[in-house]
Amino acid sequence: LRGAVVSRRSHADRGGIVGALLGLIAALTITAGDFFSRRVTNEIGPIVAASSTSFLATLTTLVFAFATDGSLIAGDMLLGALSGIGFGVGIATYLHGVYISSSSVVAPVNASLATLIPFSYASIVGAVPPLVAIAGAVATIVGLIFVTVGGAKASNVRGGFPVAAASGLGYGFGTVFMINLDDTSGNWPLVAQRGIAVLVVVLYALARRRPLLPPTRFAPNVIAGGFFAGMSSILLLAGLSLNAPAASVTVALFPAAAVVSGRLFFGDSVSRPQVVGLLIVVAGTVGIVVA
Repeated sequence: LRGAVVSRRSHADRGGIVGALLGLIAALTITAGDFFSRRVTNEIGPIVAASSTSFLATLTTLVFAFATDGSLIAGDMLLGALSGIGFGVGIATYLHGVYISSSSVVAPVNASLATLIPFSYASIVGAVPPLVAIAGAVATIVGLIFVTVGGAKASNVRGGFPVAAASGLGYGFGTVFMINLDDTSGNWPLVAQRGIAVLVVVLYALARRRPLLPPTRFAPNVIAGGFFAGMSSILLLAGLSLNAPAASVTVALFPAAAVVSGRLFFGDSVSRPQVVGLLIVVAGTVGIVVA
């Protein structure tokens, strides 16, 4: 009996570590998708970037759904579609936010809400995480808020904050629906998620009378951005299925990578308090992985 308990505990520990790792890799793929999407956004606007990359993300998840095991389960497809509404709102408002503000403002606000909402839900409906994990989650949120408060005037915090909050709420509630998916459905719910996200962005673009597709010279950026966006959903779903609280928090490393990318490639302003906040985020994430 003791051996069986140790075996189950070891299996749970491995699941937590792998879930956290998958969340971390998802954060890096989100940053990669953000990089290519911003290149389109800066040239022709956020709506075109959101619609085109979302479409390619849908194709990416469709290919993986056919290539991997999974069944079409009506309930899971509905959850995927509901998740897609949040993700559609999330991507459109995020790209709009970095367009009018800065990644050093938008990414941390987005990630703090997109992390706190699914982490809280997963902790309530599942096993309560260890104290170290809770402390790590709190540190992560505090660090992200610290990054936002330390934003420079050039970052247009007043304009970027509400848009970033809307984006974080969209991604946060969208991720909650992913936590309840059945493993037997595989990646098919992600096809519904990304497909509905495209529909949300398209409806918004039509209402604003904006174009949906960029000129062909932007095709490489759109393809790369869509591929990484689709992969981020696939990796995050895998992480959530193994350990939802851990994966939902380690994916919060995204703003650290996004701020570095924004500073190096797009000239975003970054202040010293924001750097300190990002270090707190890293420390909190390490606490989650250790727990």
